[in-house]
Amino acid sequence: MKTTKRLLVWALTMMIIASLVGCGASTTTSTSSSGSTLKKEISLPQGWEMKDAISAEEVGAIVGETMTYFAQLDSNAQNGKPSCAYNVPGKEFSKIYFRAYVNGGSEQFERTKNYAVKDSLKEVSGLGDKAYICDSTDETVIVVQKGETVVKVSWQPKFYSKFDKEELSKKLAGKLLENMYK
Repeated sequence: MKTTKRLLVWALTMMIIASLVGCGASTTTSTSSSGSTLKKEISLPQGWEMKDAISAEEVGAIVGETMTYFAQLDSNAQNGKPSCAYNVPGKEFSKIYFRAYVNGGSEQFERTKNYAVKDSLKEVSGLGDKAYICDSTDETVIVVQKGETVVKVSWQPKFYSKFDKEELSKKLAGKLLENMYK
């Protein structure tokens, strides 16, 4: 009986130690488009929502507009698929949509390519491990993979026509990644 208790205490101690290993480790390995150093792991709490990762004020500062948040029905933060959008109140086509697939990996990275307008796909450097930008029927999309996480940002060029597609996409996705991996 005494051996069983010791074994149980030992096993419980090992599980606690195993769960704590790496909690304080520094894992900086890459940089965002703004040049800041990013960690390997998402720094937001478990079950985070997209509005925790990027705010209306941050999006507005990038595009020079006053933006408002609105929730998306497809958001599933509890299962690692948060999303949200921001828009200029009363302005049609001003929506900027943000989506993350935590642990989405290559499958999610490749999926959007199926909807790209022919010859619009372009690899983008300086974000995550790999990234591309493309056009679909009515929007421009940037998809970035960092580790197993994939982020996607889409917006409509007819409203944001004063911006270069690649530059605006990189700024939006870069800010999102910067906030996720601080």
